[in-house]
Amino acid sequence: MKNKLRDVMDTLDFDELIKMKNDIDTGSIHLKNLIDNQIEKKEKVHEQHCCVCSNSIHPEDTNNFTLVFGPKSFRKKATFCAIDCLQYFLENIKKEKNTQDCEYIKE
Repeated sequence: MKNKLRDVMDTLDFDELIKMKNDIDTGSIHLKNLIDNQIEKKEKVHEQHCCVCSNSIHPEDTNNFTLVFGPKSFRKKATFCAIDCLQYFLENIKKEKNTQDCEYIKE
């Protein structure tokens, strides 16, 4: 089960809560760095299955591809087992984008 922020807060002792509150009161530089570091760690972790064909992904295989896309505030990540799955994904994204562009032109 994934921890919710409230659950995590319940596990902190009093001293940690006071340190966190003081950090927030002074601009939360340490908390921001902690969160940024966790985001970087999560970004480096690859999916275990191809997002197109659901084949297992072996992290050390050199034929794996990971595509990170979207605006910085809302990044998405897709992992592929081979270049043909990556190509299929990109072609479908392109078709979807063209369909959306055509709908905006009609309006």
